[in-house]
Amino acid sequence: MSFAPDAKTDCPPLGFTPLVNRVELEHYAGPFYESATDGRWKIGFRVKARHLNRLGDCHGGILATFADLQGHVLKKKLGLVTKSPTISVTLDYVAPVKQDEWVEAEPELVRQTPRMLFFRSLVLANEQVVMRTSGIYRLRLG
Repeated sequence: MSFAPDAKTDCPPLGFTPLVNRVELEHYAGPFYESATDGRWKIGFRVKARHLNRLGDCHGGILATFADLQGHVLKKKLGLVTKSPTISVTLDYVAPVKQDEWVEAEPELVRQTPRMLFFRSLVLANEQVVMRTSGIYRLRLG
């Protein structure tokens, strides 16, 4: 079974392109897309049947994986080319996400030090807040 990006069924909004060079888990959990339009860096994905829990909502684990990827686009925006293991990701589920909804976020830098990156974002589906998230990445030197 292939989980490659498919613009025909994923229908990402204009300006979104697939995230590339990701690990297999992220392809299965996604595929995820990114956008850098007018200086605004966003990340998103389309909820498919394989993403649903028994209630018919997007599984919290998929949303947690999405939350963990927030720093990816933020690092690109900041021009950081470094591996960055996750130290912490905190999330609050606010509302359920249904099949076929487009989920997106625009991560915001909270603070950056030479070794740490702190971020937060509101995750939206159909322009409604469905999750709040914040995270800390360790920035590896060299």
